[in-house]
Amino acid sequence: MKQAVVVIHGIGEQRPMDTLRGFVEAMIPADTPDGTPFYWSKPDRLSRNFDLRVLKSSGRTTTDFYEYYWAHKMQGTKVGHLLGWLWDIFKRQRRDIPDAIVPIWRTTRWTVMLFLLLVATGTVATAWGKFEHHDNPFALVPLLMGAIGLGLRYSALSYLGDAARYLSPNPQNVMVREQIRADGVALLRALHNKGDYDRIIVVGHSLGSVIAYDIVGYLWHEHHDQLTKVIPSNRELAERYADNEPLQPVINETLHAAGTALDGSLGSLFRFREQQAQAFIEQRSLGNPWRITDLVTVGSPMAHASLLLGRSVSDFKQRMERREAPACPPTEDTKGYGYNARQAVMLGQKPFTPQYLHHAAAFAVTRWTNLYFPAPLGLFGDIVSGPVSPVMGAGVLDLPVTVGTWKGWLARSWLSHTHYWSERGGAKGYLANLTTQANAISHGPRPSATEALRWAVDLKGLRRFRPAGAKETAVPVEA
Repeated sequence: MKQAVVVIHGIGEQRPMDTLRGFVEAMIPADTPDGTPFYWSKPDRLSRNFDLRVLKSSGRTTTDFYEYYWAHKMQGTKVGHLLGWLWDIFKRQRRDIPDAIVPIWRTTRWTVMLFLLLVATGTVATAWGKFEHHDNPFALVPLLMGAIGLGLRYSALSYLGDAARYLSPNPQNVMVREQIRADGVALLRALHNKGDYDRIIVVGHSLGSVIAYDIVGYLWHEHHDQLTKVIPSNRELAERYADNEPLQPVINETLHAAGTALDGSLGSLFRFREQQAQAFIEQRSLGNPWRITDLVTVGSPMAHASLLLGRSVSDFKQRMERREAPACPPTEDTKGYGYNARQAVMLGQKPFTPQYLHHAAAFAVTRWTNLYFPAPLGLFGDIVSGPVSPVMGAGVLDLPVTVGTWKGWLARSWLSHTHYWSERGGAKGYLANLTTQANAISHGPRPSATEALRWAVDLKGLRRFRPAGAKETAVPVEA
């Protein structure tokens, strides 16, 4: 039994493998008590980047950890890329700004307007001779503007520049956006075609979570209507159908019912997630090659997707309704989250009309878990992230997390954005009882970010995604 984890790094001038090594060391211990490694480093034959490696865990259920590295594609970012993107956000109306970042948006807007007023006032006063040159209080304005320019050039540009280019579909950004997405889809496709993995988990941090969301959705386009075992020569399937056994009970009934029943409670959410897992197994038993069981986003700006991925809140909602942007649960189709095939397939003496999930229904079979450090008033915590379910759908499990470093102050600072797998321990009883505590998320103690991430990735959960009767092959332990 084998599974793969794909980790996608966030913004900034990242170095290959730095993100992956830190992630793997948080997920599994580096060594056993006797000094035997828990994982090895092997060449990554699926990547064209020779700096990348596959970190391979030991044991019967092996996990291969891959990094999708994209930072090198962002070279050449200019101040104009960043200013154009910021201006687009700056000029939007209040109704198009997510509530979580309204304080930052208002503060920034008033600061910029005040600064422009000072510049204009100083320029007019100087032109009219109201101030002598040596007594001009606005003489420092050029120095202030120069300092701001240097800050944009050497600090903000290195980080926000990545977001500006990927999130803005302006003509000068289209090529780099397409390169990042195409290579990400190619990696996931190669993992599917490799045929070794029973399960694939995709983990995205910061801007990497947006990339993860995109490439999972794009790859699903290639798989949503494939049921390769639904063919007349499949005698086992024909016998089951002849005995009046329903072949797609989850896709036809229980999954959509669980999605419709989502009411914001933890119980309804876990029932829906269980049906997602069952839908994955059902699709696989009928020959669908999809292997991505989980998308895990950490520190994700998808919490502000209506601002970053759409022109307005209503525009992004329309994109989801038109099935341009995959939602969780998926947007409804003619029959639940899918539609009937145009032609029936003869199974024995009876015609069977299979149902296909539609092209934007990736989250019918892939669970979505989102981790974030809460940021009250948009200031005290990870201001980049936040709960995703209010934007992307009630089927997303949002987990607020914390860290104990500096007596918890780190969790309430902007630095928390880079500490989702930096600490061990925390409120251990929280996640163990999460499925039975209706108010655990809103009222219980927050888990450590690392503990929550381990729970969400669930490296020990591979067996539950195998169809009944699937043969299990032993995987040799490599030295």
